[in-house]
Amino acid sequence: MDLREYYLSNVKASDYHYRFLDFVKKVNYSYNVFYGVRETQNYQFEIYDVEDAITKFRELCQLDLYFSVEDKCWFYLITYYLNMLGYEIKEFPRILARPPVEPEKFTRDDIGGKIIALGRDDKGDIRYAARRAFVEEMTFKKNNCSIEVNDSINQKFIEISTRQASFSSMHIDEKIAEIANLIENLLKQDGKYSTPEYENVCCGFIDDSIVKSYRNKMQCFRHCTDEAIEERKAYSEAQKNFLVDYGLTIVKAIHQLVK
Repeated sequence: MDLREYYLSNVKASDYHYRFLDFVKKVNYSYNVFYGVRETQNYQFEIYDVEDAITKFRELCQLDLYFSVEDKCWFYLITYYLNMLGYEIKEFPRILARPPVEPEKFTRDDIGGKIIALGRDDKGDIRYAARRAFVEEMTFKKNNCSIEVNDSINQKFIEISTRQASFSSMHIDEKIAEIANLIENLLKQDGKYSTPEYENVCCGFIDDSIVKSYRNKMQCFRHCTDEAIEERKAYSEAQKNFLVDYGLTIVKAIHQLVK
């Protein structure tokens, strides 16, 4: 899998990682006073699978002093890729979602600070063996929603996704946006919104007013205006996870009622 191609094909202006777009685009180019900007490198950013990406990320975390242009691009691409798949690092929960522009801030300062806090330094110095051991111990975990998405519903997510993405490959904000989109898609019949008989399956816990309220509140995840982006920031990760599970429950109910 080409991580650079994956990034360029999927990153959106509303994504935190969008700030790295210009760097990623030009990673193989350099400026010469005689020839101007020319493609002088052929850096490749290929991985086999998620495990391969995590292994490469651990290698980058051994670099506490200097990141080459190639290393920096790897850092940007891997953090984007793993974040898109819903991964986080237990010891540094926000690093994949919000990596610093200068990777050394994480690999030198954050990792070094954690090693010192654990008392595994040598009078303030971080030995290579201590760093290597700590990096190998870092726990990568995937935040899966607790509501199962069956094949039929997942196929509908793929069909409405602008990038034909399966639900599991979406980052959390994208999941909420696509849940809202799918609810609308399922309810719209012949250009008009239908009102399913929710009481037939929902035991009074979900009705038309609840579905409308959910859709209205999730509008900020569907738009990229400054106001919408600010509104999204008000939700914690725990709240977003709840909104995913709650939204999927609504989707499953509607899917059963309208199929």
